[in-house]
Amino acid sequence: MVAAKQKPVQLILAQKNDAQLIHQLKKEAFMPLYEIYRDTDSNPALDPVDKVVCQLAQEETDYWLISYEGRMAGGVRLVHKRDANLISPLFILPKEQNKGIATCVMKQLFDMYPDVLCWRLITIKEEKRNCHFYEKLGFRNTLSAEERTLHMTLIGYERYSQEREG
Repeated sequence: MVAAKQKPVQLILAQKNDAQLIHQLKKEAFMPLYEIYRDTDSNPALDPVDKVVCQLAQEETDYWLISYEGRMAGGVRLVHKRDANLISPLFILPKEQNKGIATCVMKQLFDMYPDVLCWRLITIKEEKRNCHFYEKLGFRNTLSAEERTLHMTLIGYERYSQEREG
């Protein structure tokens, strides 16, 4: 008998009692960016655990924990809006980056939510690797920008489903 091979990247729907874990993962994932940009008002590493508790309670939110080879590697929050799904945030722990995890996560999300016509997100313009990552997945810059610090600008991205692109 051959055992089915388990996917190395798995999404686990977070529950209310996962708030502390998500808070810790966000802190670890986003602290390196905080050290660069000092974006005190917008960096998720500085969010209180209460914010995660509130997000988990929102009816329009799905929060997914990301498991890689059986260990926690990050998370992703989806906010279901009438006209789009907002990704806010997607994060992978620094020690788990550059392993293709985020690409697998995004492809799984696209498959799990086939009726979503538009996906939206905000990222840091100066983080060229992030911008390239989203563009590689079919996201396009919406040309909306908001300067948050002297050296950091937040920019919007959108990706329309295949039905809308044709």
